[in-house]
Amino acid sequence: MVKNREYLCSVNRINEPIVEKDQRAIALLLLRLILLDPGSDPLHPDMGVGIRRYRFTVETLDELKERVATQIDTYLPDYSASDVSIIINENHTCNIEITVGNTIYTYDSNEAPVPITLTDFVEGSV
Repeated sequence: MVKNREYLCSVNRINEPIVEKDQRAIALLLLRLILLDPGSDPLHPDMGVGIRRYRFTVETLDELKERVATQIDTYLPDYSASDVSIIINENHTCNIEITVGNTIYTYDSNEAPVPITLTDFVEGSV
């Protein structure tokens, strides 16, 4: 079964492709979609959340939440029933939590390659 598998661009000790499966594959697909900037893939120019645009200022968190949900619906339709939440941390960063089935996948802004720091946060926009 190919669903819930993601092939990496590397091989193991016996030169077989390394494959992530199940929850690790889903996490990798979601992370790639969040980090990808729109326009990076010429075959799918609208693909990607483009989290870098939200790095220092999020005028409304609803825009980020909607962008993540729309991207999942469009490019990862097997997970379109997922629930997207934006969680505000005490240090003015936010995490993206995506629930697929019984698993919560978190883009932890404190440990992520592109942290989201909120300098313009309007109460009640989540």
